[in-house]
Amino acid sequence: MSEAKARTWSLSDFLLWEEGQECRHELVEGHPILMAGGTQAHALIAANIVSTLRSLLRGSPCRPVGSDLRIPIVKTGNVRYPDATIDCGPFRPDAHDASEPNVVFEVLSQSTGWYDQTRKLRDYESVASIRQYVCVSQSETRVSLWLRDDVGRLVPQDDILHGSVAIDLATTSFALPLAEIYEGTALMPPPAATA
Repeated sequence: MSEAKARTWSLSDFLLWEEGQECRHELVEGHPILMAGGTQAHALIAANIVSTLRSLLRGSPCRPVGSDLRIPIVKTGNVRYPDATIDCGPFRPDAHDASEPNVVFEVLSQSTGWYDQTRKLRDYESVASIRQYVCVSQSETRVSLWLRDDVGRLVPQDDILHGSVAIDLATTSFALPLAEIYEGTALMPPPAATA
């Protein structure tokens, strides 16, 4: 790995190299970065997002995927592995890349929050098919959302603290409830008891 980190990689060379690696790496500014493990909260929130999206997208041409599919960023030469993605392109069983990512989700931590909302935002903004970027806090019930505008920029929206995240795809739209995103984390207040 030290030899791999010492050189600057092109996107195409990195993609070929990564095929033979046991662990996943992101490519950032020409250098492979080993993907580190996350916390239990991070893993649970990411799993909740994918499982909830699966039922919401059933019957549509789109499908949710977890962090195993990468998004090559042609403009910057970087490669990203979002925590969850809604992929609306053709299903290619042997592909390692999302076909047409429409919505990308990152679960934030204190150490990655700034990076995810600046550097990764820049990368995702350069992928024209990405219509929404969703950052989910793992320390509080807070979802930050960016929507693509008419000029092609991902524009920040008001943070979502309760209720649902509106997801708008070319073929469908739906609400992703915060209660389902944060299920099992103890961050959501319990539902009010009914008399």
